[in-house]
Amino acid sequence: MSFSPPTTFADGTVLTSAALEGNLQALRVYLHSGIVSSDVHSSQWIDTRHIQPPQFEPFAGLQHGVSGQQGGSDSGMVRLTFCTKYRSGGGRTSSNTFHLIPGTAIELDMREDVKVLFHYWYEIEAGPDVAPGAGTESAVDRLVWVCPYVGPVSSAHSTFIDHAQEVPNNVEPTTGTFGWRTSAPEGAKIPYTLNSAYQSRDGTLLLDRSAGRVVFGLAAHSQIDRAGVVNWGVSIESYYF
Repeated sequence: MSFSPPTTFADGTVLTSAALEGNLQALRVYLHSGIVSSDVHSSQWIDTRHIQPPQFEPFAGLQHGVSGQQGGSDSGMVRLTFCTKYRSGGGRTSSNTFHLIPGTAIELDMREDVKVLFHYWYEIEAGPDVAPGAGTESAVDRLVWVCPYVGPVSSAHSTFIDHAQEVPNNVEPTTGTFGWRTSAPEGAKIPYTLNSAYQSRDGTLLLDRSAGRVVFGLAAHSQIDRAGVVNWGVSIESYYF
C-alpha cells in the first residue's frame, strides 16, 4: 500500500514537533526501503525532472550520476608521452616490470558494486634502437608491450597480461639497419600501420568491481630506449546494478 503517516493531523489538533518528526522519519524509511511494486503505477511516471543531474568533474573529465560514471581523456595534439626500457627492467625479457604510461589513468570513486567498460586506444612511434645494452634483445627484436591495469600498476603483468599488445621497433629485419629515411621525405622507409614503427592499437575491458576507489590505466614494458606514444585515448563507463 502507499505511504500512511503514523500521525494524522485534524483541525484543532495540536501540532507537536515530536509528531511531525515522527511522520518525516517514517517517510524516510518508506522511501529508502518500504516501496513495493504495487505502490508504483504500471505506466511510466518518472520523467527527467525527477532524476538528480550528474555531477561533472571537469579536471578529471568524469561525470557521476545516479546510474554510474562516464568520462575519459585523450592526447589531443599536444600531450605526447613515452614508454622507455629504463623504467621496465632494462628491457630484459626475464623482467616483469611494467611502468605506467603518464596521462592515461582514470580514477573512479564507485559508491556501489558496478559493471565497468574500460576502452583504450593508442598509437606508438617506436624508432630504431640498436644500441647495445645490458639485458636487451638483438637489433631486430626490440619490442614494446602495452597492457591495461586496474588498481596497482603491477596488475598489468599479474592479471591482465593476456591483454598485452606488442609494437616492434622500426628496424629492417633482414639487415638489422635503421628503417628510416635521412633525406626528404623523412620518416619511416616503409610507413607501417600495423606491423612496425607507427602502430595503432585498441582494446576493451569488461569488469565487475566492488564499491570503492580504483584506478584504470595503461602500462608498458619496453625493450626500446624511447618509444613515443604520439596519440592515445582512454574512456570509462560504469553502471550500478
